Parts: sequence; structure tokens; C-alpha cells
Amino acid sequence: MEESRRPEITYPARVPMKIIGRQAELRPEMVMELILAHLGPQPDGDEQHQANCKGAFISYTFWITLPDDQVEIPLREAIQKLPGVVMQL
Repeated sequence: MEESRRPEITYPARVPMKIIGRQAELRPEMVMELILAHLGPQPDGDEQHQANCKGAFISYTFWITLPDDQVEIPLREAIQKLPGVVMQL
């Protein structure tokens, strides 16, 4: 079977980032603090998030602007260490 090629991405790239975690522990302010620390100021309106709650879990969706291909992995690694984080998409 032929392996799929990763699509070409041009930077800066505005992409959604979804973080799913335990509602009692995960707070959007903690996520936004890391986004700003790793990526710097974001465009107007992108500091807002969307939330969806189901049972004991909540998901937050943030739109972020990646300046290059080197910043996403360190940001995701930092977010994974936050209390209550279960998964990222």
C-alpha cells in the first residue's frame, strides 16, 4: 500500500487546536497562557475559545497562528503536561 503524502503547508498557518480534558481540572486560561508563551500575541479574536462539555470531560478549541514548522511540537508537549489534559487534536 502506498503511503499518503503529507500536504504542503505554507507559513504562517492559522489552524485549529482542540484540547480535551477533565472538566474539573483543565482551564482554558492555562492553555491560552502556553499558547501566548510559545507563539506570542495572536490575531484579534483568536484569544477566544470554543468549549463543548460532555459528562466529566470538556473540549476547548483555539485557533492559533503557527509562524513556522518548529513551534507546534514544543507547544503540544507543554499543553500535554497541564493538569487534566487527556488528548489533543
